[in-house]
Amino acid sequence: MLNVYCIPGMGVDGRLFKNLKLNNCKIHYIKWEPASKNETLPQYAMRLAKQIDDSLPFALIGVSLGGMCAVEIAKKIKPVKTFVISSCKTFDELPSKITFWKNIPVYKVLSDSVFKRSALLIKKQFGVFTKEQKNKFKEMLNTSPQGYFVGAVNCIVNWKNKEVPQNIIHIHGTADLVLPYKNLNCDYTIQEGNHFMIVSKADEINEIINKELGLN
Repeated sequence: MLNVYCIPGMGVDGRLFKNLKLNNCKIHYIKWEPASKNETLPQYAMRLAKQIDDSLPFALIGVSLGGMCAVEIAKKIKPVKTFVISSCKTFDELPSKITFWKNIPVYKVLSDSVFKRSALLIKKQFGVFTKEQKNKFKEMLNTSPQGYFVGAVNCIVNWKNKEVPQNIIHIHGTADLVLPYKNLNCDYTIQEGNHFMIVSKADEINEIINKELGLN
C-alpha cells in the first residue's frame, strides 16, 4: 500500500480532499503550521515535510500553495510522483496580481481575520458557490493556525523557484480564476475546472492519479 501525503490550499485543511479516491493507497493529510518571520517557501515546505515518513515509498499531492510546497519537497526527498493541482511549479507561473504584493507588502500588516474575510468575499474565484460550500470553506479557514496567513502569503510572493523536479504531474483547470490556466504549462487539463476542482472535478482527477500511479 502506497502512502500518499496531501497538502491542501492556503488556509484550508485535509477536508479539501474529501472526494479523493485512490486505489491501494493510505492517504495522509499534512497539517499547516504558521510560517516563521521571513521564512522562505523552501524552508517552510521542508519543515512541513517532517510530517512525512520518507523511509517508505510515497507520493505527494498538493493543491494551490500546497502544490508549491510539494514541488519544494520533491526537490529534496524524492517521492515516487508529485501531483501539482491548481497550482504552479515555478515562480514565473504566478500571475502578476500575486507577485505585485512583493513590491508593495501591505499584507504584512493585515490580521488573520482580514485574510479570512477577504477570502470569503472572493469565494467564487476559488470555486465556492453553494451555501454548503461556503460554510465548509469558512469552517476550514477558521481552523487555520493563529498567525498563519501573513507568513504563508510572504512565502508565495517571494518564491524564486525555477527548478521542476522529476516525476511532477501538473493538473490544472481551464476555469481557474486564482491561477489562470493560460499562464501554465500543465500535463493534464480539466475542462471548466476551477481552483477547488479537487472537490468538484474529483472523478477526473482520481482517474488521472490512479493511472499515473499504476493503480487502475
